[in-house]
Amino acid sequence: MRYANLIFPFFLFICSNALSQNEPPTIIIQEVVVDEENQIITIQYDLSDEEDEEIEVFLRASGDEGQSYTISTDAATGDIGFPITPGNGKEIVWPYTGEIGTAGNYQLKLIADDHLVLDPALLTAQVDSNLLKERLENIIGVRHYISNPDNLNRCRDTLESAFQTYGLETFRQNFPYAGTTGQNIIGTLSGTTDEEDIIIIDGHYDTVSNAPGADDNGSATVGVMEAARILSQFRFKKSLRFIGFDLEEAGLRGSIYYVDHLTEGENIEGVLNMEMIAYYSDQPNSQTLPNGFEILFPTAAAQVIEQEYRGNFITNTSTQNFASLGNAFYEAAATYAPALRVINVSAPDAIVPPDLLRSDHAPFWEAGIPALMLTDGANFRNPNYHLSSDTIGTLNFTFMSQVVQAIIGTAAELAEPQHSTEALASIQITVGQHDLHELDCLYTLSPIPAREQLLIQFGECHSQTLLLELIAPQGNVVHKEHIIPSVSKKELKTGHLPPGTYWLRLSDGHHFSNQKIILL
Repeated sequence: MRYANLIFPFFLFICSNALSQNEPPTIIIQEVVVDEENQIITIQYDLSDEEDEEIEVFLRASGDEGQSYTISTDAATGDIGFPITPGNGKEIVWPYTGEIGTAGNYQLKLIADDHLVLDPALLTAQVDSNLLKERLENIIGVRHYISNPDNLNRCRDTLESAFQTYGLETFRQNFPYAGTTGQNIIGTLSGTTDEEDIIIIDGHYDTVSNAPGADDNGSATVGVMEAARILSQFRFKKSLRFIGFDLEEAGLRGSIYYVDHLTEGENIEGVLNMEMIAYYSDQPNSQTLPNGFEILFPTAAAQVIEQEYRGNFITNTSTQNFASLGNAFYEAAATYAPALRVINVSAPDAIVPPDLLRSDHAPFWEAGIPALMLTDGANFRNPNYHLSSDTIGTLNFTFMSQVVQAIIGTAAELAEPQHSTEALASIQITVGQHDLHELDCLYTLSPIPAREQLLIQFGECHSQTLLLELIAPQGNVVHKEHIIPSVSKKELKTGHLPPGTYWLRLSDGHHFSNQKIILL
């Protein structure tokens, strides 16, 4: 059965005036043909670029209405990969045998990236201290599930509305606690090519029962929204996830639930957890240290002592096992917020002091996931900690903006910005698992990579003859012959072929098998 499906173009452009002189490439899907008999999808598309640069083209496929693009398209050949020259009538051929196993609707996504290097400083420069203050004024007040559930719900709505406004995939993760329902507010900007790799920016939004929570942790709540506002304007290879955790003050309930219910297949590469980021003091002796801090962290203590115990820095807290993430933040802060003073604290993996486990990064540490606690020091600096005096007037929004800049710069570098556009197409597959034409034939390939020849050795095979095709990276067949599997092995000469990634395709006319091979 051969037919064309509903096609519709869809574009995502970078919204930055600073990049207006170099527009991202444009990719438009003109036609998709699904050949279910041979299990091949052919995509025709046009590619243009104002600068006429060589482009990298990716193909992604989704079986869950575009929520995730995790179906492998490695077998695709033709005008895919890098470099692709702009032009019309480009073609990608994807043998989907073994990758699509059930009937239903599927989404295809083409991504065109011109490899323009985006300076994260273009993002961090957009941090708006006035907007941070305005948003904090909007959510200030006790946000507690017993003493003020109405304001807690209003804050939830504010987070959710912001994420939706910025085009993030938004949902509330509900969990039970003490006769109430906690709600983690989550917004995700899916990565273009490596969406299973995730960078998280988070902060809890609840308060204790008697405090308006300007610093603890309204500062982080609006910091998360500001990061979402800015980063959502751009595209990244990896996914960015913004989370407002609930019931942190009840014992990290929201983050514990989140970590205990992680989605299978996701790879969290880093968590940037904000725990009070807006109290600043340049007065001597405004910063204290936990008992034993000087013994465990002599370098950090010396930096505080050198400044006469001034509370004029952000603490970058990690464990030694996750020191690379801490270093990434430290370096990003130096680049994108050079006026921000950062003190690194890296705890021994086996001996983490309790004072370093008092926020939503801790469940991630316990699960072996890289995470940072970025904090102004809580009760070791802020005299209004957990008191009714934790108000906006006590905060320093210049300091807070610098912290948010450092976080945005770190997240952008980790997620890898991409100067790209996309095109989407919806297709329908009508066959089910019982109709899949997978070849019932055992065989091995060696050596991989191959140079002069490729050896195919057959085991049990129910076909008397097979058609062997070797498909070049451009999608053209460079070798074709009929072979007899019962002979047990076939030597295929490959020394005359250019190096690259090829596909070996075996078929009995109705059943198929595809294997990727590399020729040196």
